[in-house]
Amino acid sequence: MANDNFPRGLRPLNWPMVPQNWYRVDTAVDIFLGMPVDLSSTGYVVPAGVNSAGAINILGAAVGFAGTQKRGLATNDPYLDVSDLAPPTPSSDTGDRYVLVTDNPNQEYVIQGDSGGTLATITAAGECVTLLYRAASGNVDTGYANLEFDASTNVAQGSGQVTLLRAHDYVNTDGTENTLGANYQQWVVRVTWPRKISGFVDTTV
Repeated sequence: MANDNFPRGLRPLNWPMVPQNWYRVDTAVDIFLGMPVDLSSTGYVVPAGVNSAGAINILGAAVGFAGTQKRGLATNDPYLDVSDLAPPTPSSDTGDRYVLVTDNPNQEYVIQGDSGGTLATITAAGECVTLLYRAASGNVDTGYANLEFDASTNVAQGSGQVTLLRAHDYVNTDGTENTLGANYQQWVVRVTWPRKISGFVDTTV
């Protein structure tokens, strides 16, 4: 049977019982749950760059959103709409908005692969892969990022945004196990170039 096709970006294993911190956000695009984010040169969280190989830093994955002083957002959406950054008028709700980020450099995530091409099998464990979005970066109904990994092409060691660690023990909705080498396979991964390494944070992107 086929693997489930439900992209949700980087889903942290053992969440919510994992290290996570609030960061101030400044973005020109929507941020969705499971979207990789990074720190800009101003210290604010922004979406991390993906879709290409290279040493691209990632702070962690977005897992929650809040308004000023951790209050609710301006719009009742399951994701951070850019319009949430502007307070309603008239309003005293001025100040920065926040994104909750799983920022432990050793955090493990689950992510699904894409479809087509020569798909990764269990022998791909330890290899690096790049991340990619579908036509839209997120699903405005579920709030999840439409993020997958490129299961057809592994890149040089240390050059992809995430490293494949092991197959995930995912059970599909039809009761079958996660099938590697097939469309939408599920893998446990870790960020290859975490922004926070040994307690050091470099805010240059």
